[in-house]
Amino acid sequence: MPWIWAALMPHPPIIVPEVGRGRETEAAATLAGARTLVERLSALPRRGRPDVLVLLSPHQPYANGALFLNSAPEIKGGLERFGAPEVRFSLRTSQAWPDLVHHLEESGFQLASGEVGNLTPDHGATVPLYYLAQAFEDMPPVILGSPIGLTPAKALALGRALADLDTGEQTWALLASGDLSHRLTREAPAGFNPEGRLFDDDVVAALRSGDAQSLIDRWPPHRLEAAGECGFRSVLVLLGLANGPVEVLSYEGPFGVGYSLALTQG
Repeated sequence: MPWIWAALMPHPPIIVPEVGRGRETEAAATLAGARTLVERLSALPRRGRPDVLVLLSPHQPYANGALFLNSAPEIKGGLERFGAPEVRFSLRTSQAWPDLVHHLEESGFQLASGEVGNLTPDHGATVPLYYLAQAFEDMPPVILGSPIGLTPAKALALGRALADLDTGEQTWALLASGDLSHRLTREAPAGFNPEGRLFDDDVVAALRSGDAQSLIDRWPPHRLEAAGECGFRSVLVLLGLANGPVEVLSYEGPFGVGYSLALTQG
């Protein structure tokens, strides 16, 4: 096999109780979606813990025209910069890293890599890991990267290439991290733009239908900029891997930012 599950998760630090200190309840639908995700994974064999976890975060380094892959053998950090020094992670990079690199290069992808051993600047990874850790007794080896240097079409192709990976006897899973529009309200971090709500509606509809190409066609670069998104490529990688509808566990737009959790199981 294969890919045993793949999920989309948002990454606002405020949804971590140690950071939110009560304000996390303002994202009640997101918290409920995270609980559902943990319950679904916990019901799988080995509590859904894969042999290899591919974690894509928009807050890993940017590589223009390429997929960035973190080559550090060990990656440590947490949420201390958000006032929660007790929330920390220590990740090992999977020994399957070279196999994935070879497969993607053979599939025509431009790759960039670098050793980034400090996880603390990347809340795109640490916030989803906080909830994922509730399903697992210990974190699996990871392959950590960022798809934001890819075009949308190439991000979709990346998901399809991942689906074609020969994983042998190992089980793999994908955690695609990404918020949706940051421009849903006048109080939003990036200010208001009516394209924000349209973008979020289209993303949720595409997850439910599995129609990634129409989503790409509807959102050329100028509209994406107006929507103020960060997770579009993460969504497309997930859709490419799933090659069909993905179950949406939750969507809401508190704090002027769109958050969605979605899951597909192999």
